[in-house]
This record gives sequence, C-alpha cells and structure tokens, in this order.
Amino acid sequence: MPMKKCFYFLLVILIVAQFTGCGKKYEGDVDVDLTTMSATMVYSYVADMLANPDNYKGKVVRMAGDSNTTHGGTHSCIIYDALGCCAEGMEYSLKDVDLDYPEDGDKITVVGKFATYKQNGNLHYTLIESQLE
Repeated sequence: MPMKKCFYFLLVILIVAQFTGCGKKYEGDVDVDLTTMSATMVYSYVADMLANPDNYKGKVVRMAGDSNTTHGGTHSCIIYDALGCCAEGMEYSLKDVDLDYPEDGDKITVVGKFATYKQNGNLHYTLIESQLE
C-alpha cells in the first residue's frame, strides 16, 4: 500500500512540474516580442536591432533560440533565419546572479532590456537584467 501512495505522489509532482515549467513568466511590459513572429521576421528584426541599436536601447525584448556560451564566458541566445543557414546571437546576463545558465544547445526564451557596450573598441549588444522563461 505505501508503494502505491508513493507512486501517486510522484505522479502528482511530475504533473505539477510539467505545467509550471522551469522559468517564471516575465511580469511587465515587453516592447519587442520576437517569439510571436515568423523566423524571417525575427531574423530581420534582430538584424535591424544590430544595425540601429539606438532605436532599441532600454526596450524590453523577448526572444527564443538556442543557448550558447562563448569562450570568453558570455551567454547568448542564438536565432536562426527561416532556412536555418544564417544565425544571429544576442548576449544576455541574468538579473538573478544565483541562477545557473542553461547548457549550450538548450532551447531558451529570454526577456531583458536591450543595451550596448564597448569592449576593445568593438560595439557589443546585450540584454541586461534578463530573465529566462
């Protein structure tokens, strides 16, 4: 009898975990939601963000893609075009420094404020104060 109760308890835990997911939904307004666009539009929008960063600074952006960590230790969300042959990456840093970053290749959705910074004379693009959903 105790084994049956244990089974049902574990089943309930698994069902609850399935519906709650790993991350919390971002609470607040999102200015640019790339998750609602087609792959072609997403790739075009990200290209515009990189070409015209001043138009997006401080805006809250939601994007979905593949997790990636560079050799320098920065974390990025990689987005592919509709054919899957071209990719753009957006660096992000988590607001909650106690959270672990996802493994490379994991599917992620990240929300954060668009910002830029210069390093070694190069302009970099990032989502700051980010949260994984």
